Amino acid sequence: MREPSRLLAMLALAACTLSGTGARAQRIGYVDMDKLFQGYYKTLTSDSAFQKQKQLYRQHAKDLVAEIEAIRQQRDQLQEDSLNIALSDAARNEKRQAAAEKDAIYQEKKKELKAFVQDKDKELGKKFLKLRADIVKELTEYIKGYAKEQKYDLILDTSGLSKNFIPVIIYYPTDQDLTETLLTRLNRGHEDEVAKAKEGKKKTGDTAAPLSPGG
Repeated sequence: MREPSRLLAMLALAACTLSGTGARAQRIGYVDMDKLFQGYYKTLTSDSAFQKQKQLYRQHAKDLVAEIEAIRQQRDQLQEDSLNIALSDAARNEKRQAAAEKDAIYQEKKKELKAFVQDKDKELGKKFLKLRADIVKELTEYIKGYAKEQKYDLILDTSGLSKNFIPVIIYYPTDQDLTETLLTRLNRGHEDEVAKAKEGKKKTGDTAAPLSPGG
């Protein structure tokens, strides 16, 4: 099974540090970056605002669906009336013309809904990726600073996976896990925001579904 060169280099570095080749014992720490990211107050509060925007877009999409369905029903009724032999030819022709006009509106509204969903899904996707990238960068810089402050030689991410979706770190001493320590430090002074955001997440449930009103 072939592993990426970056992974091999990292494992080689870890092996060297664990062997204690330096003048002093190497200090190694471990952190679950995924857990750190998910529990960070900026992730939670930003996600809350992100999901509110998503819900607004989704509601608009649902309103469009309801409008389209109403137009479809009107068109179908006009088409049915155009076949009513109890009406005069002129009346049936009038109904037929009105049905054609309704169908044109119906088709345009369907296109509008599709374009709206695709556009907003793309917009939200870009916002989410940028949000994630910015926060991950901030967390990475914070951990680097913490490592220097606490004299760590190496800090490894226990949530990392190889290209084959295999955990990069299979086993490590859990007493050297820094995740909770870092999370406490990062969220200090923002405990109320974290609690509020978590409570809001529980109430709304999983909102990771696509924008499509049917999702």
